[in-house]
Amino acid sequence: MKIILLVLFAGFSPSQQQDVRLQSMPVVRSLLGEKAVLPCRIEGGRTATMLSVAWTRDDGRPVYTHLAGKGEAGDGFQERASLDQSKLDAGDVSLLLSNASIPDEGGYICQVEMASVGVELRLGRLGSRPDLVMDGFRSGRSLSLSCLSRGWYPIPIVSWNSSDGQTLTGVSLETEEQGDSALKDIRNRVTLTVGVGLQVTCSLLNPATQTETHKVLTITGDFPPDVSPWLPAFFVVFPLVVMAAGVTGYLFKCRRDSVKEKERQTRRAEYAELKKELSEARAVSKSGGVSLSPGSEGPELSSGNHYWEVNLMDVAKWRVGVKDKGAVLRNDSCPETGVWSLSCSPETGYRARLRPAFPITPSRQPKRVGVLLDYSEGQLTLYDPDISAPHRLYTFNSAFQSPVIPFYVDSGEAL
Repeated sequence: MKIILLVLFAGFSPSQQQDVRLQSMPVVRSLLGEKAVLPCRIEGGRTATMLSVAWTRDDGRPVYTHLAGKGEAGDGFQERASLDQSKLDAGDVSLLLSNASIPDEGGYICQVEMASVGVELRLGRLGSRPDLVMDGFRSGRSLSLSCLSRGWYPIPIVSWNSSDGQTLTGVSLETEEQGDSALKDIRNRVTLTVGVGLQVTCSLLNPATQTETHKVLTITGDFPPDVSPWLPAFFVVFPLVVMAAGVTGYLFKCRRDSVKEKERQTRRAEYAELKKELSEARAVSKSGGVSLSPGSEGPELSSGNHYWEVNLMDVAKWRVGVKDKGAVLRNDSCPETGVWSLSCSPETGYRARLRPAFPITPSRQPKRVGVLLDYSEGQLTLYDPDISAPHRLYTFNSAFQSPVIPFYVDSGEAL
């Protein structure tokens, strides 16, 4: 009898009987077509190397299973779903899902032994920076404007604002599909009363990723109550505007039968747009005087446009951005504490330092980061400025209240 009891107890090690508790996030936001990381970690850092790990959709479909040191992806997830084998020993069983597509959206369940936790994946894509097109004067000083942007998923939330406090409500939101892809081109119209120096802003917010882009148009000229001397000039210029709008409208409605060709065309257009942005930004930088090396800070900036590039070389960990003059740079610093930045480390990957941090998956590892600050518009955009294939990494939108200071750190607690 003693021998039998010893054999029975030998089948259950104390480590296997310990309760497993999991940590995750209820909602994960990621970019369409990029790599999504669905976090799941064992509390206490207990190793998961020899534990049973299963990722499934919330309807029970298997996504990825890890058992006895071996992993297998489910149907539809082959060569896309995986775990980071180097992190299993630290209890990190996060699901890595490459080329995330629309069918991948929704609920997932991470199960380790008998413990489980749910995660919801939301995907989105930030469209192009909008163009503001004048459709023409309705009557007197009533002007019709259109806001156009390409390549959105899902359909963005459009809002209009004017510097004189007018209540502007966009009408007739038009959408156009890009071939057989899920990306949408959008057009939204608004009618407003114009005046000298009026600034009109069209803002587009992605509801899935909570990222935003916008464009500001400043109306110049003299507009008396009844007849404006600017109007004759307008009627000379307006046909040209109509022609430009016609070309834009034509391009807006063009489709390609081949989805791959359409995607290549869209990517080329994005590259051309980014090259134009970066060309203009580099022209600004000639008089900007911002130059950063690891561990350094730049001059105080309180107006205008400024562009600079940071050479990352072979730095494994870094953080680049701007901070308020009085802000202290810490690990948890974010826009709410006066710090707008992008960071990278082997442990966390690329992140926009929001609260919580927003993961970014560049198409390749940037060798440099370009930073464009538009202080008056409250916009900070970070790029991979590679001339062959530039890539917009992230755009912050904020109302800067004090001078900001560029920084570049590659060590310390601020990472």
